Amino acid sequence: MDYHTLLARLGEGSAHPGGFQATKELIGQISFPGGTKVLEVGCGTGRTACYLASLGCNVTAIDRNEDMIQKAIYRAKISNFPVRIVQADAASMPFPDEMFDAVFTESVTAFTQGSSAIREYWRVLKPKGVLYDRELAFSIQLTTVQKKKLQSFYGLHHLRTVPEWLKLMSKSSFHKYSATHFSQMKQLVSDNDPLRVIDHELFTKPDVVAMMMKNERLMSNFSNVMGSVVITAWKA
Repeated sequence: MDYHTLLARLGEGSAHPGGFQATKELIGQISFPGGTKVLEVGCGTGRTACYLASLGCNVTAIDRNEDMIQKAIYRAKISNFPVRIVQADAASMPFPDEMFDAVFTESVTAFTQGSSAIREYWRVLKPKGVLYDRELAFSIQLTTVQKKKLQSFYGLHHLRTVPEWLKLMSKSSFHKYSATHFSQMKQLVSDNDPLRVIDHELFTKPDVVAMMMKNERLMSNFSNVMGSVVITAWKA
């Protein structure tokens, strides 16, 4: 079992830096007009997609993990929100060019190779469309040993500082872009997700429990240098 399947089986809806509270704050700052065609990339169990739909957005959501997709479909059905949910990879999306007003994604680009996902974000956006991307970032450049620890467990491809994220964006086709300052990982407040579906049998499996404990150790060991950045990019 890899890390993403573990999250799916645990029904985790907001594993990215800052959790769901940070998601709501960012969406509140954006203030999408009603009817905005939003593509959420890496929707997980569908929590953010349903929240966007509750605000009046026209939402399409994708994730490459089948377990995540099934839980997202369940959440949307129970919530009675008309979210279109598609199993797809951020680096190769099954949508025509210039389809969406906005792309919203959190801690997804870091798991893609090269700049493939960024090219896809640009491709599916309409002219003057906007990308909102909250990404995992580091306050310092990591050593090779540190990178290997995180890459092997989480499957990360990008372990970047804010300037390194901006350098990657500079090579994209986006007309202009900006980034917030680095925000250090915060201790998450208690977060009640009433529609979370947990596969409780996981807690009876020693190898899975060991994975959970390793995740806790890594989060603790890197907490002083790990955080996030919000990248906003505009298509001409």
